[in-house]
Amino acid sequence: MNREAMKQQILEALSKKLGDGFHITIQKVFKPNRELEGLLIMGEGEIISPTIYLESSYEALNSGMPVEQVVNRILQAYDSAKSETVDFDIERIKDFDYAKSRLYVQLINRHLNKNMLQDVPHTMFLDDFAIIVRCAVETSEDCDASFMVHNRHLNIWQTDSKTVLSLAIKNTIAMQNIVLMPLGQLIRETFPAYPAEHSSDCGLWFMSNQKRTFGAAAVLHDDVLKDFAEKHGSFYVIFSSVHEVLIKPSPDDSDIDILTKHNQNVNASALEEDEILGTKAYFYHKDKGFVL
Repeated sequence: MNREAMKQQILEALSKKLGDGFHITIQKVFKPNRELEGLLIMGEGEIISPTIYLESSYEALNSGMPVEQVVNRILQAYDSAKSETVDFDIERIKDFDYAKSRLYVQLINRHLNKNMLQDVPHTMFLDDFAIIVRCAVETSEDCDASFMVHNRHLNIWQTDSKTVLSLAIKNTIAMQNIVLMPLGQLIRETFPAYPAEHSSDCGLWFMSNQKRTFGAAAVLHDDVLKDFAEKHGSFYVIFSSVHEVLIKPSPDDSDIDILTKHNQNVNASALEEDEILGTKAYFYHKDKGFVL
């Protein structure tokens, strides 16, 4: 059964089960490094709804599961997502004076997200990256919810891409505390029981933000990079995931191909698809900055 036939089966079965009063749609959803299909169920008067991704439902239908059972699983996921949805005032987020202090940036791979970048404010960084904007809707010790800013949000806020990007970069640099430590120290602090012989630094430093979320944007703190170069000399930067980068001091870039290959191997074996950021190592010269 092809995708279009499965979509139609799901929509018809859901409409029959839920009855009138619900608007049900399936639309393409662009996530970092991925294009997915998401189901939205909107009740009367609702303006937001959790997105239920349909890949597992398609796989279940292909394996012979009855559509009624697939739909029941979708509704269970929908009810569970609704119960966990962060409660926030949507009207306040529509107010740019309120939202602008909650903007921050995320680094993504520009080559893996060409379609998504057509619909989001962004600016390019180095050869391989795009800086996009997120807006925090709830930030606490237990919850850190945010959404990616799309062009439609600019229309709601009556502003432009340049303004949103400028504010988000300034907020990120001003508000996010940078963590920069030897990798071995991070391992020992995170896993105290880990054998000491397996937690050596390997000459690598870990750089992220304090929350370790979308922390690769820490490289936008050029003053931090310059200060590190003054103390340790030139270095490689490995964009190991969207959440952090690794730094390796080196007098030259003779090992750049080796580190690039290592980066690609880790992408293929150890990361979720939406965590992949870099596919090659970069060299930061202590006197020149990033060498392209």
